[in-house]
Amino acid sequence: QLLDKTYGKTVLSFGSGDGGDRSWLEHAGYDLVCFDIYPGPYTDVVCDGHELPFADGQFDIVVSTAVFEHLYNPFQAAREIFRVLKPGGALIGSAAFLEAYHANSYFHMSHLGLTEVFTRAGFEGLEIHPGWSYVESLNGRFWVWNNVKFISKLTRPWRRLRYKFGMLLWKLAYGYKGRTVPDRVRLGFSGSLI
Repeated sequence: QLLDKTYGKTVLSFGSGDGGDRSWLEHAGYDLVCFDIYPGPYTDVVCDGHELPFADGQFDIVVSTAVFEHLYNPFQAAREIFRVLKPGGALIGSAAFLEAYHANSYFHMSHLGLTEVFTRAGFEGLEIHPGWSYVESLNGRFWVWNNVKFISKLTRPWRRLRYKFGMLLWKLAYGYKGRTVPDRVRLGFSGSLI
């Protein structure tokens, strides 16, 4: 859905990992280049996201899913993304916030942290939305049985319902004051941010 707001067809998958998004991006007609720090079956280029081997202004869109928490210098990586994007290009991605430490993650960032990283890199017009909730991320990682697909499918609706109920309480509390729930509250309880 966020890709619908963008233009252009050249896409860089920043930290493509297992290539989970490759097939649907190619099927949608994007000219895709996938890179990661490790070689893999879906990786076109092996490189470090802190020093991209691509020309300035080469891509219309950069997609980065759950990568920024794994970077030792997210400020440098954001500058590199800005450099390889064409003027007016777009970055679409997600990063962990209230998600548990995982797979050598360094920086789990709040909406303020993400804003700082990308504003310093030169990005404008930032939109930050809540991803999955902290209830889903913490419960999903902590309770070992939630890592079994069958059990996870059973418990996921319960975790989502608990989060929705909590947000309903916030809405009622703010409504009692005659106000709407500010974005910082919705973002503040996100396991990840988009």
